[in-house]
Amino acid sequence: MAGRRVTVYRSPSGRVTVEFDIDSYKRGIARCAIGPELRGAVDIIARKAEAYARSISPRSQRKHQHYADSFRHQRTAVVLPPRWPMRRVCARLWNVAPHAAAVEWGVSGQPKGHRVLGRTLEKLEHLAP
Repeated sequence: MAGRRVTVYRSPSGRVTVEFDIDSYKRGIARCAIGPELRGAVDIIARKAEAYARSISPRSQRKHQHYADSFRHQRTAVVLPPRWPMRRVCARLWNVAPHAAAVEWGVSGQPKGHRVLGRTLEKLEHLAP
């Protein structure tokens, strides 16, 4: 099924014309954006992010659910951007410890939090090509 075609090149003689089917291109990109290869790559990155977050998490000697042991990740999809909406695979990483907000952002008497999730995101952004 042909979609909207755009001429990207026409030779001076007019004998050679190169056209581009925009709709087919967008459908192909959409398949890649949620395809099995990208889902696998996202899973690998999410597991590495979770491991890194655990490794930099603060620990205490108290008997409670430790922040480092309370990370979860899940692969999901989002629709981005608003101009050309397309589903894309992504992953979410969060912490379910009851004191997660205090660890991340701090509490009174401890003005700075540990920013474990923020630092994990910074590490991922640094590793991105």
